[in-house]
Amino acid sequence: MNKNDLIDKLWQEFPEFKRKDLEFIVNLLFERLTQALKEEERIEIRGFGRFVVKKQKERFFKNPKTGEEQIIPARKRIIFKVGKDLKERLNQPAFASLDLGTQTFRLLVGKQANPHFRAICKERFNVRLGEELAKEGLISEQAFERGLKALKQIRQRLDKINVKNVFAAGTEVFRRAKNADKFLEKAEKILGFPIKVLTPQEEAIYTAKGVLFSLKIKDYPALIVDVGGGSTEYILCDDYQILKTGSLKLGAVLLKDRFFSSDDIPTPLEIGRATQEILTILSEIKNLSPKPATLIATGGTATCLAALSQGLERYAPSKIHGYSLKVNALKNLVKKLASLSPSDRKYLKGMEEGREDIILSGALIYQALLDLLEAKRILISDTGILEGILLHLLEKSPIIS
Repeated sequence: MNKNDLIDKLWQEFPEFKRKDLEFIVNLLFERLTQALKEEERIEIRGFGRFVVKKQKERFFKNPKTGEEQIIPARKRIIFKVGKDLKERLNQPAFASLDLGTQTFRLLVGKQANPHFRAICKERFNVRLGEELAKEGLISEQAFERGLKALKQIRQRLDKINVKNVFAAGTEVFRRAKNADKFLEKAEKILGFPIKVLTPQEEAIYTAKGVLFSLKIKDYPALIVDVGGGSTEYILCDDYQILKTGSLKLGAVLLKDRFFSSDDIPTPLEIGRATQEILTILSEIKNLSPKPATLIATGGTATCLAALSQGLERYAPSKIHGYSLKVNALKNLVKKLASLSPSDRKYLKGMEEGREDIILSGALIYQALLDLLEAKRILISDTGILEGILLHLLEKSPIIS
């Protein structure tokens, strides 16, 4: 990492600041540290380490080859002593979770930390593995190649960080595609470890765990919903007690392929047909008992909607996690998305690259869900199945053996 990398990282975490202002702050910090060292001050950053200036006396040096004698003048040296916390962090083993979904492949690498874990790497790869799945029931040749290419990149990341403990999980696309076994065989050869295709029940448990560990919920029961590319998972829970789970054959990619296959602005007829399909499939959620007191959305569709609603120029987890998306704001967002073609949506602030053609489908699903449950808002969670899988790896008594 260099100084520009640090500034970019800060900009990602604090998008409300201008980059030049963050650059000014970083430069000011380094100038102050430099001045302190020049004045022989001791610099200590708790949890990281300390910088100490040591004086070296003048000494004689004799070149062993030529026999020439020289005087090395007195000088100052800067010594960095690693802090105890940093030393422990560096020597802790890394764990990784891998979520292989219909739309994206996501990687999370973390190390044990109180009370849960500390993330050191989080990446997503837009593979669109479910493209054309609704038509042929197969992972297309192009999607096949995109998926394998992403897995090669993931393998490189794991090697670079030296991760040995990995849990890779496949979801709906691998439960549904006729050629899933062929893909998994090649994928496991690239990765060097097995991929577990989760049942809908297992997927729900991991998702709930990943949401509940980080999101403060006041009112239970809570309904957690993840609108994925190939399916929609829902979990009704009372704290960590799961009351009911379900997996619906309703996903943003599948819906797009059925009703919005062109790059044109969607027609009212297309939107009407899609909405009717959504309401029919979501009907089993309408009469859930007990009735949910809190509605939570997780996954790529949900976080993208939160970013769009806020008009974020750069994705910022701190702005997404816990964001309350109100029903009127969601409806206005649906209208805006429906008035644009997919190629025009990509220029909206907050739009995730590669999601512009499926975001309307996902938004319609969440809009219908809020209407069915007569909910006023939905909480957005930036954590979910990926974090749930990593927590499973770190637990002494995992929830699923």
